Amino acid sequence: MESVVISLGGSIISTDGLNLAFMESFARELQKFGEGYRFGIVVGGGSLARSYISELRKYGVNDNVLDEIGINATRMNALALSTFFEDSNSKIPTTVNDAAELARIYRFTVMGGTEPGHTTDTVSTLLAERINARIMINATSVDGVYTDDPRKDSDARKIPSLTYDEAISLAIGKSIGAGPNVFMDLTALNIAKRSGIRIYVTHGTELSEYGNIIRNRKTSGSVIG
Repeated sequence: MESVVISLGGSIISTDGLNLAFMESFARELQKFGEGYRFGIVVGGGSLARSYISELRKYGVNDNVLDEIGINATRMNALALSTFFEDSNSKIPTTVNDAAELARIYRFTVMGGTEPGHTTDTVSTLLAERINARIMINATSVDGVYTDDPRKDSDARKIPSLTYDEAISLAIGKSIGAGPNVFMDLTALNIAKRSGIRIYVTHGTELSEYGNIIRNRKTSGSVIG
């Protein structure tokens, strides 16, 4: 059985509210895969987390507390998403080990964050490492890795393929703290490097991308590995 982990960015499923139509379509797309596949899906906090974090930061709330708030937002989103799968957990795990145990039972294991300091991508790479997934799909609101944020810089260039070290170098110097907006954090990249997990960065709403990546190892986004 092949294991696949998907880091599903919160900005994909939670904008002004829950993107329920996408969540339904996303679940339907993954359920097209046969019994030979099992999926670990780690969900981000999206607008729910950002709204709390941005407002509380104005009052000097420290990053550890803000992380805890963000984690709870991810778990709410994860529980909402899990309801769209037929063979999935109804209780959201709070650790990677708990998620790995659930992956022995369910074809679709959905989870959110685990502890302060661990982003959605870090949890995803840890889960991939734990269940021996060779690929991880980083489903974001941008269609790949760029030299800069393409939403802010019209001259930003997409990079189709990067080594781990090239991706790490690009990520260094990006903003950190609760709710960072970077293509992938350094911890996640280093975990992927040590275990040889191939990362596909793509726009999460492009449903055809999931099949192209999982079946053909091809993407219109970027590959890190």
